[in-house]
Amino acid sequence: MKLSDDRYVKDLKKQAEDVDLMIERMEDQVKFLMGSYRDELDQIENSFEHERKILLTGNRKKWEQYTKERRDKELENVTQRMKRVEEYEVLLQQLRTEDTEEYNMIKIKLDTDVQILEQQLQQMKATYQLNQEKLEYNFQVLKKRDEENTITKSQQKRKITR
Repeated sequence: MKLSDDRYVKDLKKQAEDVDLMIERMEDQVKFLMGSYRDELDQIENSFEHERKILLTGNRKKWEQYTKERRDKELENVTQRMKRVEEYEVLLQQLRTEDTEEYNMIKIKLDTDVQILEQQLQQMKATYQLNQEKLEYNFQVLKKRDEENTITKSQQKRKITR
């Protein structure tokens, strides 16, 4: 029995050593797997970080391109607007010049017409005055002749009645 007990104790020790060895190997394997998983996780994180940087760079480039395009369009619009404003200013100045010239021509014509009409009015007044004086003179002449005729008639009637 002692032999069997020794064997049993020996077997137990062997089993304990085997279990310890298995535990040690399992711990080594866990450490190895943890290291492996940690390395793989680091690789995945690095890969994600790399993709993130690529995406950020691409998005930044797109953003800068869109911003530049927008800035260029705004600059083009401002340039076109300024060009149109300049064209309208030139056109407006041209119209002002033409209108001023037309106004001056019309004013000169109207001033000339007024002077002509004033001259005609003065001539008509003078003609009216002259005609008035002629009429008064002729009226006086006719009145005098009528008086003379009346006197002559009266004298002739007296001569006839005598």
